[in-house]
Amino acid sequence: MNRGPWIVSRESNFAFGEAPAFRATIHEPRSTKRGFTLIELMVAIGILLVLGVMLIGFLRGALSMTRTGTARGAQFETAQTTLRMIEEDLSQVVALPAHPDGPADDPAFIVGEDPFGRQFLAFTRAWGEEQSTLAGYDSGRGATSQGYSDDFTGSNPRAAMRASTGNIEVVYLFEPLLHSTRLYRAVRSPPDVANGLITKVGMWAGDHAGATGDDPGPMFSAVSTGGAYDLTGASGAPVSLWSQFELVADDVVAFGVECWDDELTSTWHGRAGGPATRWSIGDQVAAGRLPLPRAVRVTLIVAASEPLRAETIVTGAIGANDTSIYVDESDGFPDVGSPSAYLRVGAELVAYGARSGRTFGSGIRGALGTRAQAHTNGELVLAGEAFQKVVQLPVTR
Repeated sequence: MNRGPWIVSRESNFAFGEAPAFRATIHEPRSTKRGFTLIELMVAIGILLVLGVMLIGFLRGALSMTRTGTARGAQFETAQTTLRMIEEDLSQVVALPAHPDGPADDPAFIVGEDPFGRQFLAFTRAWGEEQSTLAGYDSGRGATSQGYSDDFTGSNPRAAMRASTGNIEVVYLFEPLLHSTRLYRAVRSPPDVANGLITKVGMWAGDHAGATGDDPGPMFSAVSTGGAYDLTGASGAPVSLWSQFELVADDVVAFGVECWDDELTSTWHGRAGGPATRWSIGDQVAAGRLPLPRAVRVTLIVAASEPLRAETIVTGAIGANDTSIYVDESDGFPDVGSPSAYLRVGAELVAYGARSGRTFGSGIRGALGTRAQAHTNGELVLAGEAFQKVVQLPVTR
C-alpha cells in the first residue's frame, strides 16, 4: 500500500574501539495542516464587522457631503444665472425714446405689487444682443406703422418683425399662485402704451389687488380669450399675455427690488432713509423728482433642495402686525443676524431677529417690498440663501 514518500536516515550505534554500524530507520512525514479555532473565527468576524461599520459610516458621510455640495451648487448657480440676466437687462434701461418715431411716453420703469403683495419689475430697455438677429435688424427700420405685423417676443428671433423704435419692454414677476417659487420673464417689442406688455401687466395687478387664493384673474390662461388682459398679435388676433412669459428660475423664495432715490435715499439699510420699494416714472415726475433711480439693488433668496432645504409650517394664526411667528420646526433655518434671516410665509417676507425652539421673534413684517398680511395655521414657511446685486442704471452714470 502506498503511504506516501518515505525518508531513510542513518543512525550510528557504536562503542569505543568499534567501527560504526549503520541502521536504516524509516519515518512517516507529519501533517503540518491545522484549522482555525472557534475563538480565532470569532475574533476575525468581529474585526470584519468593525471594519464594515466604519466603511458604511464613511460612505454615508461621503454621500451626505456630495448631496450637500450638489444642493449648495445648484442654489448658487440659480442665483448667479438669474442675477446676471437681470443685470444685463437693467444695464440697458432707457430714459428717452431711442428712435425718433417713438412716442414720448415710451419709456417705463415700474416696481409694482402683484395681486398677492409680491414685487414685480417692469421697464423699457434698448435692444441688446437681439440686434444681431433678423428681428433685431428689422426693428430698426421705419416707423411702427410700417413693415411686418408681428411683435418680437424673445422666442421668435428669426422672424421678420415690425419696427420697434429700438426699445423692448421687459417684465419680471412670480407665477400668479400664492405659494409659487417660480420667477418668470417676458420681453416684447415694440413698446405699446395702449396695448403693450407693461400696460397689460399693470392693469391685471391693479384689478386683482389683495388676492388671497390661487385664481387672481384670467391673465394667466394659456388660451387667448380676447379679454382685457390679452395682447394684440398679428393681424389683430388676441394673444394670451401668459404665453409671453418664460421661466427664469424655480425655488426662488423672494425677488426683491430696491431703488436708490438721490433725494430721499441715504443708505441701503434700514427703513429711515432707506431705498424705495415702489417706483414709477409718472409718480416721480409728478413729485418733482428724477424719473429714474440712480441704482437698483436686486435681492434673490433661493431655496435649497434636500438636505439643506429649510421648510416648515405655521402652527398658529398670525395677524398682519404680529412680530412672532410660531412654526412646527426652526432647525436648519438661517442664523439670526445673517443676510439670509428671512422667512417667506405665503407671499409675505418676514425678517426675524430672534429664533428659539419653535418661535421666530422680533419680526419685521412686509420685508423687501412685500405686503404684510394675516396667515392661517398650516401655511407653508420657506427660507433660503440670500444673494444681492447692485446695478447702476446707465442713464444716471
